[in-house]
Amino acid sequence: MYKNLTTLLFVFVGFTMMFSSCIHKKKMVYAQTASTNLDTLFNYQRTDYKLQVNDIIDVKIVSLDEDVNKLFNSNAAASSAAAQTANLGDLYYITGYNIDDSGNVDLPIIGEVNVLNKTLREAKDVIDKHVLKYFSKYYLVVKLGGIRFSALGEFNRPGKYTILQNQATIFEALALAGDLNMVASRGDIKIIRQYPEGTRIHTLNLLDRNLFHTPYYFIQPNDVIYVEPLKAKSWGVGTNAAQSTVLIMSLISSTLLIIVSFSNLK
Repeated sequence: MYKNLTTLLFVFVGFTMMFSSCIHKKKMVYAQTASTNLDTLFNYQRTDYKLQVNDIIDVKIVSLDEDVNKLFNSNAAASSAAAQTANLGDLYYITGYNIDDSGNVDLPIIGEVNVLNKTLREAKDVIDKHVLKYFSKYYLVVKLGGIRFSALGEFNRPGKYTILQNQATIFEALALAGDLNMVASRGDIKIIRQYPEGTRIHTLNLLDRNLFHTPYYFIQPNDVIYVEPLKAKSWGVGTNAAQSTVLIMSLISSTLLIIVSFSNLK
């Protein structure tokens, strides 16, 4: 009886060690390559983002005429001061101009201007034509009011974030959300992206350098980045050597305790 229990112990521990091995480095290193040449130029598949409903754009007019500046930018200045006083993170939600369901932004003095499905350059040209009706000498600035995205799943800090840039990469988004945790499936990243006709789900492999060649290397406003866990988490085993060792030792101790208990019953 004792010998049979000992045999079962070794079989059990063997299976435990097989399934509780720590996560391999190849499942964690970004942008891997089989080539030893690290000095490689990657050509981007960059696409100009087209503005959609609920996007926020920042529009400013700067003129030598102070009256013009006060007339157009007074509301923005007041909102900016209020946002800073309230210590709000998403500044452009207060100071920018939201694109409504009809695709319009409502600008002070200018009124409604339709910018739906236009690039930033095209939106600036359209707004410029409207501004010319009121002012003659000015400098017009039109840019995205930040890139808002959501980080869900195996992030160290999941949540909603805003990058105050006109362009941002997937790695910048990961960095802002505290990077992925140990059990994140880096080879199977889902980007849920909005399009004028609806929503699409794209899959990225952060372990492969070919990521740089894809059009999804750059995130877009309102992207949802979803990361599933590796099987190691679903099995509930250790994710590194220390955790695996603790798990195995606990199982061995428990099994030995059972063997001793059975032996004492004889």
